[in-house]
Order: sequence, then C-alpha cells, then structure tokens
Amino acid sequence: MWEALDAVDWQALEGAGPDRPATDVPKVLRRIARTDASTDPEAVQRAYCDLQRLFPAPARPGADVATAALPFLVDLALAPQTPARHDMVDLLAYLAGHGEGGEADSVREAAWQRQWPRLRRLFDDGDPVVRRAALQLVADRTGPLLERWHRETDLSVRVPLLLALGRAAAEEDPTRSGRAEVRAVLDDALHGGDPVLRVAAVIAAAPLDPQSVLRAGPMLVEILTDPVVAPEFGAVWYTLDHEFSYERNDVVARVVQLLEPDMAAATSFVAALAEAGSRIGDAELRRCALDEAWGLVLTRPSAEEAVLALAAGLLADPDDDVRYKAAHLLAVLGRRAAPYADRLAALLDDAGESEFFDGTVGDHARWALTRIGDPRALPDLVERLVAPYRDMLGRGYGQSDPRQPDVADVLRPLRAHRGVLLTAVREALRDEVARAGWLVGDLREVLRAWGESPLLPGEPESSYAHPWEAPWPEPAQAEATVLAYAADGQWHWTFPTALDALTRRGHHTAAVREALTALVAADRRLSEYGDYRAFLQDEQIRAWIDRMPTLP
Repeated sequence: MWEALDAVDWQALEGAGPDRPATDVPKVLRRIARTDASTDPEAVQRAYCDLQRLFPAPARPGADVATAALPFLVDLALAPQTPARHDMVDLLAYLAGHGEGGEADSVREAAWQRQWPRLRRLFDDGDPVVRRAALQLVADRTGPLLERWHRETDLSVRVPLLLALGRAAAEEDPTRSGRAEVRAVLDDALHGGDPVLRVAAVIAAAPLDPQSVLRAGPMLVEILTDPVVAPEFGAVWYTLDHEFSYERNDVVARVVQLLEPDMAAATSFVAALAEAGSRIGDAELRRCALDEAWGLVLTRPSAEEAVLALAAGLLADPDDDVRYKAAHLLAVLGRRAAPYADRLAALLDDAGESEFFDGTVGDHARWALTRIGDPRALPDLVERLVAPYRDMLGRGYGQSDPRQPDVADVLRPLRAHRGVLLTAVREALRDEVARAGWLVGDLREVLRAWGESPLLPGEPESSYAHPWEAPWPEPAQAEATVLAYAADGQWHWTFPTALDALTRRGHHTAAVREALTALVAADRRLSEYGDYRAFLQDEQIRAWIDRMPTLP
C-alpha cells in the first residue's frame, strides 16, 4: 500500500484550500494506519477529521485528490485492525456523493467502478456497525438494498435497511420490479414477529403509502407503549444519516410527524400514549405525550382543543415534570383554559420542578391564571416573578423550551389589575435600580404599557431609554410585506409592524383582506417564535386582523 501511496504525485493535485494541500493526504493516511485498539479514541477522531478536511466538499475541476486517495481509503476501511472503521466508511459514502460532471467526473466514476468489487465486501463485514455504514453507498438503489436484506440478520442493520428501502423505492420508477419487491418485504415485516421491525415497516412504507401510518395506528400504540419493548428501540433503531441510535420517544416523534397532516389522528395518537402511560405507570411515556402535544399545538391551532383536554387531565399527575408541562400547556392556551381554573388554582403552591427547565409547577399554574384573568393569581404575583432572578445576571434558554415567561410578558397584559399590582411593581423597580439588576428594563416596560411613568420619583429622563420600535413602512411597502407572508408562509420580520400600520391607517385593500382571510383560515401559528411567545404573538396578530373590518 505504502509504495503505491508514495507513487502518487500529490503535489500535482489541487487540495481543498491553501491551508489544506493535497500533500497532507498521505501524511494523515499514515497517521490512521499507525493507530490501533490502544490508540486514544480522541486521537483517532482527530485524524479522521483532519482527513475529511483535506477533501473538497464539491469536486473541483482538474485532478481530484479524493479520487487519487480512494484506493487507500478502501484499504483502510477493509483492514480489520483500523480503529473506528465505520468512520472511514462514512467518509467513503460522503465522497461517493459528490461529482462535478464532465471529463473529471468520468475519471472519478471509473475510479469508483474499479473499487466497487472491494467495496462490496463491506456489506458482508463481520462488524454490524461497518455493514450499517456501508449501506450509505447504495442508499438510493433498491437492488443492492434488497440483496442485503435477504442476507442480513442483525436487527440494528435490518431497521435502517428497511427504512432506506422505503425511501429508495418511493424515488424509483414505479414500473420497475424493485418497487413491488420492496412492498412485499415491507408487508412481510409488518406482519412478522418482531415488534420493532413492525414499527419500522410502517414508517418505511410511508413514502410509498402515506395512509400506512393511519391504518397502523392501533398497532403502533400497542407496541410503542409496551414497557418490555421500549428499551429495544434504543438498541437497534438506527438510520443511515445518524451515528447514534434513536430511543422509543424519538420513534414516537417520527410517527406523530407522519400523522400531523391529519390533526385528529395525530392528537388521538398522542392522547392514547398519555392514557397508556397513566394506565401502566410510565411517567416517561406521559412526558413524551406532552412533548408531542406541545410540538403540535405550537404550530397548528387546530390541535388546541385536544391538547387542552390532554393537559388538563394530567394536572394532578404524580410526576412533577408531567404536571409542570401540563400547566405550561394550559398557560400558553390562555383563556381557553378557563374551565380548568379551579384545578390550576389548586396548584399555586406546588413546588414540583422539571428536570431541565426553570420555575415550578405553581409558577406555571399562576401564569395560567393570569392568562385566564383569574384574580387568584394576583396575590404576591410580582414578588414571585422577581424573586428567582435577584441574584442572576441573566437567564439562558432554548427557543423551544417550555420555560417560564419573561416578567414583562406576564405583567404587561394585566393593565386592568394595575390598581392591585402597581405598588409592588414600583417597589420591585426601586430594588432593581438600587442593585443594578437586569430586570430594570422589564419593569419599566410594564409601567409604560400600563400608561404609567417608567421612572421612579426623582429619576432623570435619561434613566429610561425607550425601546427601539421599527418605523412604519409606507402603505405600499406594508401591503407587499403582508401579501408576501400570506402567500409563501416564510416569516418576514417586518410583518407585525406592516400589519399594525395597515390596520391603524385603515389601508386595507381587497387584496389585503383576501390574503388575511386566507391567513386566518390556514391552520398555522402566526409567529416567528418557537416557544411560549408564539402564542402571544399569534394572539396579537389575530387581534390586529380582527379589527380591520371595523376601521373607517
């Protein structure tokens, strides 16, 4: 191997960049060849990363460094002593997917054809991880996938094989025999004895038959809620584009995603998971059901009624995390949660916490009551909101977390109750100003929204900087922005300002009315956010739209 490696004129080849010359390729290949089972895994990973960096992502005109290195990459992938061989196979699959067309591509294709007899040996490798990685080389071809399916016995390879077969068959010419054979394989797996493979068959069939998941709903619920089967998913459920296995909850999320076009079916499936989780005492399953319910209602208003009932039914759950997420769901749904106000009020002193998120069950129950307009939320509200953040420099969160709302987002809508809350807000502001706390801006914004002075007695005007507001666009520009968002569904950051400008100015042409009518009728959340703010912004936008016909 090494004599052939030295025989290549690496200097004549174009590298991936000025700092990644082709002459580094043989050096890194030798580094990998010198590793063995005793080599530090981090050093092995660094070597693979360094090697991948030396190959251009798109093949470039002229001599192809990846093509020149191909025989040596295959040598290392086939050598049993090479550590992490699946990473080398992943690299081969990555390189196989790039071509530029023309003469250079024909040279590249010929090189791959010469290596194909050796590459085929990877499909019969003794390591299932290597066999699984090798499937990427034929992921779009039903013939080789079917050939491997009939010889493969390891479930951790059979699952991704089945999923790949469904995708490949869906993209293949319907008149070819491969699609019919794939359907037969999927049908056999669907009616076979392995429960994990049965679920995989349903998901694999979805690209060929979108109704397959709907028809299999009861079976999916039965298998996915079986406590004996649940751990098996994490052991064998792989896909070709992901290194690590997926757990049962990840598979549930994929099923819900496939059901989402039929919202009634999706919410029924999630409710069935929650019911089963309560029946068998599986708190993880109940948490999973609430997570999926959150994902549905975050983007689809049509899920609200079903999710409301689901969350309300779990408010008394013995698991803290379940109660936390249930109360959060009722809070974001606002006044729709009014029938459950008494249940929420019973949780005001609930100190249960979520494993990953800030606040308590009682905090979310209190916020839910403020959203409903229930006065039971008002006593000590300001102190409870401010106290957790007195010693913090700020707070961190992810955009999709069911986190506590910002202080301003809770208090700003409570202008009607400012007679009860005003003194507490001013006291909290005085304390924050004295300590240079980070809630100063939030509290000033609340006072301003209530029509009160954002300044403390004796404070100079310079103490308060009005928050920046986007200027109103001209009517024609505002109309174009609104029409664009209504047409393509892609969020335009100026959309709220444009819509507000049109409604306040009374500039609502027939085209705008028609577009907004369609927008309101569409089953989508009108917001740019992925957390609780999506509901607040959606409510504000719909309120602006609702007032348009009343303008002169």
